[in-house]
Amino acid sequence: MLRAGVVGLGAMGGGAAVCLARTKRPLSVYDVNPDAVLKWDGGDKVPAIEKNCAEVARKSDVIIVLVVTAEQVWAVLNGPEGLLAAAHLGMVIVVGSTISLEELSKMREAAVKAGATLVDCGVTCPPHEHTKKRIVGMVGAEPEVFSRIKEVLDDFTQKVFLMGPPGTGMLTKIVRNMMFYASWRAAHEARVLADSLGGVDFANMAEINALSEADGSGSTMWLRYWSAGTFEQEGNQTHEFLTNVMMKDLSAAAELAKQSDMTVPILELMMENPKEVTSAWGPKS
Repeated sequence: MLRAGVVGLGAMGGGAAVCLARTKRPLSVYDVNPDAVLKWDGGDKVPAIEKNCAEVARKSDVIIVLVVTAEQVWAVLNGPEGLLAAAHLGMVIVVGSTISLEELSKMREAAVKAGATLVDCGVTCPPHEHTKKRIVGMVGAEPEVFSRIKEVLDDFTQKVFLMGPPGTGMLTKIVRNMMFYASWRAAHEARVLADSLGGVDFANMAEINALSEADGSGSTMWLRYWSAGTFEQEGNQTHEFLTNVMMKDLSAAAELAKQSDMTVPILELMMENPKEVTSAWGPKS
């Protein structure tokens, strides 16, 4: 049985540690805050933290790193008390922190020099569900490495995906985050616009969105269509029709925004570039 380690016991790392602690798998953990994991439900079942990252490496075969920044990942990896100082044959470091592909590549090279393997695993989770095995993993790794460590990843995720070779897990997380945060702004503009006129029940609106998105709308719809390649051959007629329908709907929202003297940059950007928004329905270039 592979031994697991977790470095960084915030929401994601704490959730991973709690889920791993529920299994019979040997577990070692570290965080700069010795009481970090205790804030999470089930954190009392997680072993006491090790004195440093090197101790986690000595006691682990697969180490999940879930700190925040690239600087923090480097601090975990390097130095006499870092993971790489105690690298051993077969040790795999799984970086779950969202960092640039350039930094990730440098870290992978540093790991190889120390005799370890470093893979990327973007993670996402519904709010406050980290300790309930709701984390989803997006891994970039060679297939044989993924197969070897998957049993550890399965212990703390509801599902883990091999996205492709090294780097693709992080790439998936980065572009997903881009869509995710853009949706925040779009939702904010919609809420403020609705507030300016009043009368909208947001609890009902949330349920309406959940029902309409159950089978895929918004970014989920686009991703499903792109993966299947089902709507890129619609051609000029469909593209023109959908663009016109979208502009009709957006124009109504823009008129309300004007009446309310609102700033709506996402709405304005879509109206400035309508055919780019609906370009997936257009003819292949």
